[in-house]
Amino acid sequence: MRLRPAFTTLDRYLLQQVGGTFVSVFAIVISLMMFEHLPRLFEIVRLSGRKSYIVVQSLLALLPEYGGIGLLFGLYLAIALTVRRLSLRNELDIIQASGIPAHRWLRFPALLTLLVAGLLLWNQGWLMPLGERRLNALSAQMQDGQFGFDLEPGKFTDLGHGVTVKFEGVDEKGSQLREVFFQTPDTTFTANRGTLAFDFGNDILVDLEQGRTFNAGNGQSLSFSHFHFDSGDRESSVESALDAAKRRKAMSLPALLASGDAADRAMGWSRLLWPAFAMAIPALATVLGKPARRSSGSLGLMVGLILLVLFARSTGFVAAEVTASPTLVALGVAAAWLAATGFTVWGERRLGAGYVDGWLAKGGGRLKMTRPFGRRVRGHSADTSR
Repeated sequence: MRLRPAFTTLDRYLLQQVGGTFVSVFAIVISLMMFEHLPRLFEIVRLSGRKSYIVVQSLLALLPEYGGIGLLFGLYLAIALTVRRLSLRNELDIIQASGIPAHRWLRFPALLTLLVAGLLLWNQGWLMPLGERRLNALSAQMQDGQFGFDLEPGKFTDLGHGVTVKFEGVDEKGSQLREVFFQTPDTTFTANRGTLAFDFGNDILVDLEQGRTFNAGNGQSLSFSHFHFDSGDRESSVESALDAAKRRKAMSLPALLASGDAADRAMGWSRLLWPAFAMAIPALATVLGKPARRSSGSLGLMVGLILLVLFARSTGFVAAEVTASPTLVALGVAAAWLAATGFTVWGERRLGAGYVDGWLAKGGGRLKMTRPFGRRVRGHSADTSR
């Protein structure tokens, strides 16, 4: 009895195609998102005493958030671009003509999908909350001034937000500024001592003690024993909402789902949608990755990318739509995406491969109905179009 090899030449070829594309897309997405965040991060830490440490630790804490997006887009493009290459080289026709069913040659993309779904569940459930807790700890350390500041005594320094500060020195512990001059767009302050801090919202936090204030608008001057300045200028209701959002982001998935707060459960269900949607990606990628017959267009591929963006938006809708039963909202969104995936697959069987690309290329014109090669209709060979 001759045993069939576990990995055939076709399996190794598809593994190389799918795996290589997945790793490349994942690395590109992570890099682009990091580069997008770096300018804002450098602006936040420009006056910090430990710039490199804060930047590196912040990027490491943000990796799970970026990684979830990279996994989703990487999985879609890995399968869709592989299917597109096979179609354009006519290799897909050869595979199908050899009698190899779709579930057989797609088994490695299916295994990759299971792996990505598991990673997304782990990432959304535990890694992202861990990263959020690390960011909150870094923000608290910055507000406490534990990293110090890159400021020169006796020199006016622009802090941003129209705020300028000048001080003559620091105390023995290095925690407080001495002889502080502090100016906002409307008011000027002088104080015997004060503290300075920033947070990840790039807000300036200043506490002054034993000083005077001068209002340039009305010329009024007042003395004070303590004054607190926050450039964020948030109302208490907005601040409490932000604090609640930070708390939810730092909670693990089991804690969110077991919470008695509907907003917490909504956040938990929105995270569960990520691995669930990953299971539908192979069907979408296989259909939308195929170009139309005698065409090399990539419009169907672009439609898939738009669907991924819409999915990310829909998870935000589930998290923000706080109702008495967030489970029903999440199931409704999942059902809508399942129906969209099923409709996409049905459309290919009814209209032929690359029907989305062909329809968009013709500006929504009349589609030619195609039938699989070799099908007989009433005893005669079917044309490829009618």
